[in-house]
Amino acid sequence: MTTPLDERKPNARILFVAGLLVLCFVALGVRLADLTILQNSELAARAQRQQSKTLRMAASRGSILDSHRRTLAHTIWVPSVYASPRYHQVSGELVPQLAMALGMSEAALERRIQRDKGFVWLRRNVTTEQARAVERLRVPGVGRIMEPRRRYPRGELAAHVLGTAAGSELRGRYGVELRYDRWMRGEDTVIHLERDGRGQTMLTRAIDQARRHDSDDAPAPGATLELTIDARLQALVERELAKGVESARAESGTVVVMDPHSGAVLALANYPTYDPNAPGSVEPGHRRNRSVTDPVEPGSTFKAFTLAAALDAGAVGVEDVVDCENGAFRVGRRTIHDDHAYDLLSVPEVLQYSSNIGTTKIARSLGADRFFSYLKEFGFGRVTAVDLPGESAGILRGYERWAEIDFANISFGQGVAVTPIQLTSAFGAIANGGVLYQPYVVARATDDDGRVLFDWDDEKRQAASRRVVRSETAAAVVDMLQRVVSDGTGKKAGIAGVGVAGKTGTAQKVDPETRTYGRERLASFIGFAPAENPDLVTLVMIDNPKGITYGGLVAAPVFREITSQALDHLGRRPRLEVSPPPVLPAAGVGTAAVHFEGDAAEMVPSFLGLSLKRALARARRDGLEVEVRGHGFVRHQDPAPGTSRQSVSKLRLLLEPSV
Repeated sequence: MTTPLDERKPNARILFVAGLLVLCFVALGVRLADLTILQNSELAARAQRQQSKTLRMAASRGSILDSHRRTLAHTIWVPSVYASPRYHQVSGELVPQLAMALGMSEAALERRIQRDKGFVWLRRNVTTEQARAVERLRVPGVGRIMEPRRRYPRGELAAHVLGTAAGSELRGRYGVELRYDRWMRGEDTVIHLERDGRGQTMLTRAIDQARRHDSDDAPAPGATLELTIDARLQALVERELAKGVESARAESGTVVVMDPHSGAVLALANYPTYDPNAPGSVEPGHRRNRSVTDPVEPGSTFKAFTLAAALDAGAVGVEDVVDCENGAFRVGRRTIHDDHAYDLLSVPEVLQYSSNIGTTKIARSLGADRFFSYLKEFGFGRVTAVDLPGESAGILRGYERWAEIDFANISFGQGVAVTPIQLTSAFGAIANGGVLYQPYVVARATDDDGRVLFDWDDEKRQAASRRVVRSETAAAVVDMLQRVVSDGTGKKAGIAGVGVAGKTGTAQKVDPETRTYGRERLASFIGFAPAENPDLVTLVMIDNPKGITYGGLVAAPVFREITSQALDHLGRRPRLEVSPPPVLPAAGVGTAAVHFEGDAAEMVPSFLGLSLKRALARARRDGLEVEVRGHGFVRHQDPAPGTSRQSVSKLRLLLEPSV
């Protein structure tokens, strides 16, 4: 029997609906399997992200101390205020009060609290009074976290050595803060922000735990650095440098003070300077440590190394004389000039009177290859490896590329560029008897438990040193440098009762537009005292002084003030030996002259190396009868220097011509 068509339709509909239901259950099962099996880890992570947030807070940086353990930089804790706008809406009536408490505009606060975030900073590094004012308002979801902040209690002092550490991560910028950043940062603080079942943000006990310095679980602060810098010496250096720059109406200045027997930097200053508590308040150039980053032409201070090299190699002797061509000397297609016209000068006088021509001839006697080799040994053309960032190697081209005029120019400090730290370090080698030490500013680093992480001890100092000239050579150059101060271009560097050795420099500066020497000058003086056993070597550079530009007149007086006060500070000023007054004879007693043994005025002075004209002038001044043989410069004298004048009836001098 055949079923009518209209009776079969309900059965078809039932089958169709049943099929759809089966497909839905299958799809649901697949989705459930995907969620529970395949995406389980991803969903769990998403849930965790929704329930908690992790903040990494800057670590507590170690302190920086001077050589006497005076604090130069340390970490303080300051409050920062946060909110949770997604879960705690700040009512409109509280906005003006909260903005006033935080010291910010209502508009700025509105922008922050309208963000759809579970955690936002409202303002970081607020004052204690501001934080207390916020707490008194009792705004739901608003709280504070203590964060570390770097503080430099002495303001600008030693800014270019210290550098600064700033930003939310308190990372080192400039100076030793940057150079030793990895050691000083310590362990970052990790803070977990969690929400409960009602979606309210909670700060876990990790905040309090992290801030408890007596807790075993608290992150360890960074290493403490002990510097070679003496804060009091640094202060007087900065004061005298500022006075010198301002007095000369100059653009800037630099001073480096170093212990020549170790390479320890005792003071380092640049002017203008800046306050590391607010590094962004000055133009970037003020933050640059010119003593290590800026190569400059050294000018005549470089002549000391030319003479040291020639003497050490035996190319010239102390008693040799040089024909200085009456002030003009042709080199290739160029002519070299001296400030004053000289005919014959002894080797010491070449340095004493700073003759470019004499220095050129002395360098020629040595040869370009050997001269270049000595300059490299003195550390020019390479970094000193001082532990300050951004050091330049300076500019010293290979001797194979020198034209004849280049060789001449380099001998007296042009066509070569050195950094102040290089020049000071190299001069220290002359001062200490011929050994070049690596300069350094960090003497020691210790961890939070006092364990020594690093110590620049005698063993390390010796390993980082090398002999560059013989001790006899260094002693000869020291004698010449003393004459520069006593009777040469550096008289204004002299200190009463103290032997001072040093050299002046007045370098022409290259015009950056024309690439030729312009009218600007770099005035400098570098020296050490006491000359016989120096405690410090000091470089003074005054950039672009107005009016008087000579190093002997601009930089030498600054050197004198710094060195004189530094010797007093260090307790190293030589004691003056005061002779008793002469006993006058009684009436009626003969008036024979009374002589005191060891009195310099009663000794025959040295005439060695003097020209005939100067020798006769000195003999006339001292009341000595002179017999002269030969011409040129004094090579021998009889009696010898230091002989008592009581036994001298006539002084005999033997002169020989220039070599």
